[in-house]
Formats: sequence, structure tokens, C-alpha cells
Amino acid sequence: MIPLIDFQDRSLNGQVKKADEFDLEFSMKIRELVEKYDIKYNPDDLIVDDRTADAVFNAGAELLAETGLYHLNTQRVINFSKDEILEFVNERKEAPSKISMGQGNDEMTIAFRTGKETIPPVLYAGAAGVITEEEFMPFMTSMMREKRIKGMGISGGIEKVNGIEPKAGTLSEIHCGLWEQEKLEKALEEVGRPGMSLGLLCTVSTIGATIQCLDRGFRGPHNTHIGVHIIPEQKIDWDRLMLSHFCEDRGIIPWQSAMSLIGGLCRDAADAAVSLVANVLGHMSYAHGPICSLFPTGLDGSWGTRSSIWAVSAASRASERNIRLAIGSGVIGSWQWGLTRIGIMQNAAQALVYTKSGLAYAWLGGYSAKEAVLVDDVMTAAAKMSIDEAGSLANAVIARIDELAEKDQPRGAIATFKDICDTKTARPLPEYERAFDQGREELVKLGIKL
Repeated sequence: MIPLIDFQDRSLNGQVKKADEFDLEFSMKIRELVEKYDIKYNPDDLIVDDRTADAVFNAGAELLAETGLYHLNTQRVINFSKDEILEFVNERKEAPSKISMGQGNDEMTIAFRTGKETIPPVLYAGAAGVITEEEFMPFMTSMMREKRIKGMGISGGIEKVNGIEPKAGTLSEIHCGLWEQEKLEKALEEVGRPGMSLGLLCTVSTIGATIQCLDRGFRGPHNTHIGVHIIPEQKIDWDRLMLSHFCEDRGIIPWQSAMSLIGGLCRDAADAAVSLVANVLGHMSYAHGPICSLFPTGLDGSWGTRSSIWAVSAASRASERNIRLAIGSGVIGSWQWGLTRIGIMQNAAQALVYTKSGLAYAWLGGYSAKEAVLVDDVMTAAAKMSIDEAGSLANAVIARIDELAEKDQPRGAIATFKDICDTKTARPLPEYERAFDQGREELVKLGIKL
């Protein structure tokens, strides 16, 4: 493990470089490594094979060693040697990830798993996105009441409180963040799950606001992750390093989230898979966390596509075979297809592929508690399937999605809770029930037992 304090020296004394120069070198190096390791994106083979998984790992480790991380504040490159990277990777490989979150009856365990295990990934779902005051409590309680949801991987994202927007680095960030924590505590009391993990601390992001929210006493190591995300592609700042130090000091599991943009510096899914692995390793170098979520997107913000699913499988399998980190991902339809039958089917395609690719936890499980249960059903079924069976079903689901997408209309905006349920009764709206049932029927016709 590289001591966190070492990053002070590396951040101040690394090579000076402009951000766009770093981006160009990063992009060109990925192309070189994808060719060197003969990594090819195959949209018809969504669960990546062993050879490709190992190639993606080796390329990702070499990418980090060759390009490093870019410090936005100092405009310097943080460098690593290949031996350093392999050393902390081997430390994790010898002690595969296993953590406990929550307390009492709501304690849960997230641990490294392989795609061959019959125990499915943990449903660590949550309520994400921009949430209004009107929606906040009914949305949270609807998710918390579902016992199949073992913990809330994320819980919050308040739009504004009494007209005040949470602007980072100002008093309003603290004001809205504390309001959110008070409501979450009340929601847990209402549903009788006081020990439930609430996952990523959401609305607040700066150091000062984070400390204020935790010092109130409600949030602690048992129910909180703090985001220390690398900024795509491969960029960090002092806040990431200082929050990592705070997590280490307080015994809090840092929220590591590897993200990559397909169609940007990464041309396609093969590039993105290599970038995701380098991103995972970058997080491990300074944050030292035992879990990491993978979340690649397209230029249009979509993620339930063949290319995104393949990239997650490749990076997850690379970790499964070479790192043994507990890998998670959002198992949720792209925002363009939220609350439609296609969105429901995208949930299932991801659940099939990711379960057989070694996923340890589903960070998001659809847009509602109803969808989370369906995701859990599919992951449970997939865990008992062969790789070939799950891969064949996933291909069939996506082929059917392609057919439906020619006539179905995508959404024009990201779905919110009020598009799902009546905010007063928390009962699903008829149009959402209809779309859910249509998606479920399509899955059953394709051979998925729900």
C-alpha cells in the first residue's frame, strides 16, 4: 500500500503538464495498449472470456504506470511504477475484499465474488438523482421498506430546501445537507430499519460540508460512504486526497467509482474497459478502498447499451481474476428509457451479464423498489445459470430491445419519483405499472423465470 502522505510529494513534484496534453497522451496510450494486448470489443459476446479479461487488466495496469493520474490543482502528473501497482494489487489479491455495513438486523456483508458462485450479488440499491422536497420522504421510505434491499447504496440528492439550492462550497450546501440527513433519520425510524446503511453521502461533496454532516452523529462508518471519485479520465484534486485521509482517519469506507466516457477519450468499449481498470487501480493507490463501482456511459449519457455492458463485464472480470476487489455497478436502464418496457429489459440484461462477470453488489437497482425486486430476481436466477445460458439470454434481451427501440419512444427527461408514484399515497401510477408489466412479460417470453 502506498502511504497517502506520499501523494503530497508526487502531487507537487511530478511533471508539469497541461490538462489537454495529458488527455491526448492518455487517449493515444489506450489505443496503443488495446492493439498491443489484442483487445477487441465483441458486441455479441457480452460476458468477456478469460483471455480478454486478463488482457484488459494488464493493459489497465500498464496504462496507469505509463500515464499516471493528473492533479488538477497543481497541474502535475502523479506517477507510479509498474512494480508499485502490482504490489498493492497483490496485497488485495491475497486478502479479497469483505466489508460489513449497517447495524443490528440490517447489517449486511459485501464481499468479493466470482461469476461462478451461486450466491447472487447484494442488492445495495438506492434512490439517486435530483429529488424535490415533495418527493424526498415518500421516495426514501418506499425504497427502505423493501426488505430485499439490504442497504441503500445512495440515498439523497435534494434539489433545494425552501427555495435554497445546495451550492458546493457555500453555506447552502451545509444547510441542505443537514436537512437531508434529518429526513433520512426520520425515514429510517418510520420504516423500522434504524441500522440500515445509507451508502454514499450525496448532496454534500466538499470537505467542510462533509465533516459538518458527519459530526451531527447520525452518519458514521456503519452507514456512510464518502465519495473520493477520480474525475474522468484519470484526474484528481486536493479534495479527493483530503477526503481519502478523512475516511482513513474515521474508519469510513471510501466510495470509489470508476467512470469512463465511451466516444470521448475512449473510442469504444475496449478502450473504456482498459480505462476503467486503470481508474480502479488509481482509486486503490490513494483511497485504499475495498469496493469500487464501475459506470461507463456514452456521449449521450446512456449506459444500458451493449458497449457499456461489455465494458463493465471486461473490467469486472479483470478484477475477478487479477485483483479480487468487491466490484459493483448500477443495474438500471438508461435514463432515455427510464420507466419504459425497454428500461425494464435493460435492467435484466445488465443483471444477467454482471452477475456472471463477478459483480459483488448492485449499487442501483432500477428506478423504484419494484424494479429493484425484479433486478434481485434476475441476479438470483443468473447466479444459478451457466455463463453460456446467461450470455445467450442477455443477447436475446438486447436483440429484442433493438427491435422495440425502432417503434418505442424514449423519454425526453430523466425520470423522478413523481413519474413513478403518487407522492401522497406512494402507490405506483397506472402508466408506470403498465410499462413495468410490459417489460416483465417480454422477459418471461424470452425465458427468464421471475
